[in-house]
Amino acid sequence: MKKNQSGKPRNVLLIGPKVPPYGGIAIQGKLMQELMTGDGIDASFLASNLPFPDSLAFLDRLRGIRPFLRSVNFSWCLWRMLGPVEVVHVLACSWLYFFVVVCPAVIISRIRGKRVILNYRGGQADEFLRRSAFVLRPVFRMAHLVTAPSKFLVEVIGRRIGVPVEIVPNIVNLKRFPHRPRKPLQPKMIATRHLLKLYDIESVIRALREVQQRYAEASLLIVGTGDQENYLRGLVSEWKLRNVEFLGYIPQEKLPAVYDRCDILLNASLADNFPGSLVEAAAAGLVVISTGVGGIPYIFENGKSAILVKPGDWAGLAAGVLRVLEDPALAERLSLEALRQCQQYDWENVRRVLYPMYGFDEYLIDSLRRSDPRSFSVA
Repeated sequence: MKKNQSGKPRNVLLIGPKVPPYGGIAIQGKLMQELMTGDGIDASFLASNLPFPDSLAFLDRLRGIRPFLRSVNFSWCLWRMLGPVEVVHVLACSWLYFFVVVCPAVIISRIRGKRVILNYRGGQADEFLRRSAFVLRPVFRMAHLVTAPSKFLVEVIGRRIGVPVEIVPNIVNLKRFPHRPRKPLQPKMIATRHLLKLYDIESVIRALREVQQRYAEASLLIVGTGDQENYLRGLVSEWKLRNVEFLGYIPQEKLPAVYDRCDILLNASLADNFPGSLVEAAAAGLVVISTGVGGIPYIFENGKSAILVKPGDWAGLAAGVLRVLEDPALAERLSLEALRQCQQYDWENVRRVLYPMYGFDEYLIDSLRRSDPRSFSVA
């Protein structure tokens, strides 16, 4: 195992939300910690949504100022943890979270002399950065490196903030989502997003209603929770739709079994960055039919690795489903090309980019030697 100058393993602190609530950033943080630890790095995780100590639990009832009180608690815990840390990797998103978590994390880490990687991944980045660029620009510039998971965010951050951005793709554990060809393709659909207006699950349900006009057996699994759940259940009941299941929250380690029940993933989000659920589904062999918003066209190419439609176009989603069901050759081409694209998100490839940014080149060499010993020779 490679070590730093003190003789101890390299030390990274990851900062981001911890489940609950679940979401892409929380999943990425947990996965990164597991994979880095497997490479011999001392990777710790500081949850940005830390609960108050029992003696201060009453502060949770102060809803109006609770986020700012939590920020104080988070900042104090961060200061105490930073002693042995060499690199602080901040998983960042937009709006209030940026101000109460990301700003103190970057500032405190720099004060303590740590290397800071600001990993920004906000789906509504353009609006957020446009409104707050003057305030945010110094924080971005304080980081040693700014990274993002897609070319979409590289362009937005560059245009709004004016700092260079490196791409570090989101990680997909391809071993967890083994590929299975769908032959023949069945009208078994799934949607895996929060049940919020932003993700427009209503359009998915409308698309199902259209598909069931031709395929009465068509089904839809809805994975997720949110404030629109009762409304969406009401639509299903009002329209007398068949074969619809609301599964609620499913832990990521159990998602492969859920994907295995389905052949087509539908996504109707109105804004997005790098939706990991779409990549996971594609890795598992599902055909992806989605709106082409935000960073999605940087992941999937319309007509080549997925079918992409305009936001709000539920009829286009339905037409995409009918198209792949009636053209098996197209469905197979889309699935295989999407799988090929997914390879770049495997940890074997992501760490080749990430570890040099940390300054951990020796870990990259060690991990590559273990994964492919034939690539190295002994002089």
